[in-house]
Amino acid sequence: MPLDYEKIETDCVGGLRIGGWEITSCHMPILSNSVIEEYAHELGFNVPEMIFGNNYLSIRHLASGNELRLRALDALKMVDTSPHSAKSVQVSIAENWTESSKRNRSDITDVIRPFDWTFSTKYRGTASNGLAFVPSETGIDYEKLMVREDILFYDENILYEDDLGDNGTSQLSYKVRVMPSGFFVLQRYFLRVDGVLFRIYDSRVFHQFGTDYLTREFSTRESSVKDIASLIPKKRHDDEDLSLLNNIQFVDGVMKDPLVECEVARIC
Repeated sequence: MPLDYEKIETDCVGGLRIGGWEITSCHMPILSNSVIEEYAHELGFNVPEMIFGNNYLSIRHLASGNELRLRALDALKMVDTSPHSAKSVQVSIAENWTESSKRNRSDITDVIRPFDWTFSTKYRGTASNGLAFVPSETGIDYEKLMVREDILFYDENILYEDDLGDNGTSQLSYKVRVMPSGFFVLQRYFLRVDGVLFRIYDSRVFHQFGTDYLTREFSTRESSVKDIASLIPKKRHDDEDLSLLNNIQFVDGVMKDPLVECEVARIC
């Protein structure tokens, strides 16, 4: 029997209440310069040039209050700031970019410490109100996700993005879809450093209505630009469409198999 659901629609928030859950996604403008400076002071490093700090995805179980949120600030707190983090991607432009970034924000250079200038994050979401994930040998049942169903709610959103001083792309985003049988979330960190590497960190969350748990998978992939470029289909006269290197869907489709960690969280 199909579940009843209630749509949530405001100027900035959309979502559903269904099967004892409330799923909401918020779209707000990019943070102002003053708030971005506050972020930099709190984090201790120069932050991405585009932060949508008021955007979020919330998945909340109404009876227990268990909640999983996706937020930019929490994700940035997981950027590596260890002594050698600035050299985690060894390219000639890295030092020039970080120095240029400091000059552009000279008023906060007193708090700057070494950091991963690509803003790579292995953030999986912020669990609260008793929600806790533990390792599991069982992952997401993708056969269930392949069953054709109506999409009751769908959204995609960006949490932060930076062009690395015109030398690539660093982006954290998410997609969510709610079906009559359950919901599925994909949060993706995507990195392209021109001429050097691609990196994708994916966090997937699935719940089937009527069960008492969430399943989460976290996967990591990394490939050189050279390896990905070698997989571009040849056109006539052996030309290659190098614009595909800017296409996230193409890169995602040809990257090597990921390393996957599976987790489960029981609903209290």
